[in-house]
Amino acid sequence: MLIVMVALWGGWTADSALAATRSLSLSAPASVSTGAGITIEVSADTTAGGGERIGFLHGEYSTDGGRTWTGFCYENNIGPSDTRRLDLKAGAAGSTVQVRARVAFRDGLAGDVDYRGAAIRWHETWGKWREPPAKSVTITVTAE
Repeated sequence: MLIVMVALWGGWTADSALAATRSLSLSAPASVSTGAGITIEVSADTTAGGGERIGFLHGEYSTDGGRTWTGFCYENNIGPSDTRRLDLKAGAAGSTVQVRARVAFRDGLAGDVDYRGAAIRWHETWGKWREPPAKSVTITVTAE
């Protein structure tokens, strides 16, 4: 049995909550030449309504195989959508740049959820940068 709730003051229905989309995208080239510029973009979005917003949008990169990470985006409570950009220079041929990003949507009817709409497991996937809520890419630096 499907129950549809209608709130006259806001027009919200259970059907509209099911149709919500949430996304996290991490855009970066797969490879670049030595010394070339690298542009990385992280975007997150929710159409859930009901007060849901991006509670956390974090992005980091590593140039040493993941031993250390440098943050380029640590946003909190920023609304239903946002995009952040990072520009870097590629290092030596054979090196890599690892990039990771994560998002938590908060304050909506679904509670704290990742980009798939699943509940955030704060001490498990979130704390360890696991997927989801995280996405990652590795950029390979090639000889010119």
